Amino acid sequence: MSPVVLERVSKELNITLDELTQRSLLAYLEHELRLAEEDIADIRDKYFIASRPELEKKIKEKVVQSHPAWEDLILWENTEQLIGKLKKTIESIS
Repeated sequence: MSPVVLERVSKELNITLDELTQRSLLAYLEHELRLAEEDIADIRDKYFIASRPELEKKIKEKVVQSHPAWEDLILWENTEQLIGKLKKTIESIS
């Protein structure tokens, strides 16, 4: 987005450019956090589980098919890492 647009919006909303930027960034990060948490909730619902270790146990005991469960487990792990980064970043700018 161009600086001209940001300045115009800043003036229209009667807030500083820095405050507009911070609020925008915070809104974006919070949105991404919600999406990541929804991704994990979808995996929980898909396998009727509450935790990552529970999914791993179901895979090892062959209660669920290993494919795509292993991919979902990897996605869960990566998403948890993303959530951690997002929360840390949100905390640092709040």
